[in-house]
Amino acid sequence: MPPTLYWRLFHLSPIIMLVGMAAGGLLIIRSILVWGVEDTDYPFGIDIPIAAVVLAVWGCVIAALLTPSRSVLARRDGVNESAALVWPLGRRFRVWMVIAAPVCGLLAAMTPFPIPVALGWDPEIPASLLIGLPFAIVLTVSSVALVWMILRGVMHGVEITPTHLVARGYFVTRRYPRDAIVSVNAVTLKWWPNLVLSTLMKSEVEHTLQLSLVGGKEPVLYAANSHEHDVEVGAEIVRAWRQGAE
Repeated sequence: MPPTLYWRLFHLSPIIMLVGMAAGGLLIIRSILVWGVEDTDYPFGIDIPIAAVVLAVWGCVIAALLTPSRSVLARRDGVNESAALVWPLGRRFRVWMVIAAPVCGLLAAMTPFPIPVALGWDPEIPASLLIGLPFAIVLTVSSVALVWMILRGVMHGVEITPTHLVARGYFVTRRYPRDAIVSVNAVTLKWWPNLVLSTLMKSEVEHTLQLSLVGGKEPVLYAANSHEHDVEVGAEIVRAWRQGAE
């Protein structure tokens, strides 16, 4: 894939992920209604094959985004003429979040309902303000957070440009000027972010990247979490890139 096309798709990836989420959610819901629910009359419709085709095309585009050419990858010697992806950083959960997108579409479709149900908007279900409403709020917030994470799945990780390091984490993107970075280190997460991320990702999260900046700040890049070897390789790439500014 030409670098220009790749970068366009990369920056449009949240919309692409949304398409996969919508197609996957529709396909799962309609399949359950047509073939998984007994004693109901939900006919097979043209929307099912259309959703399947869209999901297949989406899968091809995502596969291309997850196998970038060398022209868009950061070099280990730090010599990059333009923006480049430090692919090892964040790799551990990047694929997982993409695979989860179609199933997450089902979750997104259910997100608007818990709070209204707890408030008693459904006349057949009594309101439950004491227990049901707090639970519904937590469930809704968690669902929205998960959907937001999945939308950022392809972009998750670290990018270096001639002037900045860009860390696209689970929820926000942070930019660090190249000349403000003093050192780069592979570190083990402290117990509380380890616990939060491990619970969120349903898998042990231990290693990531930490920067030391001019002024004494030492931000931890949760966008960079991966296996220890990946983080070490990523740190080497970022160090070489940083030294190129000296």
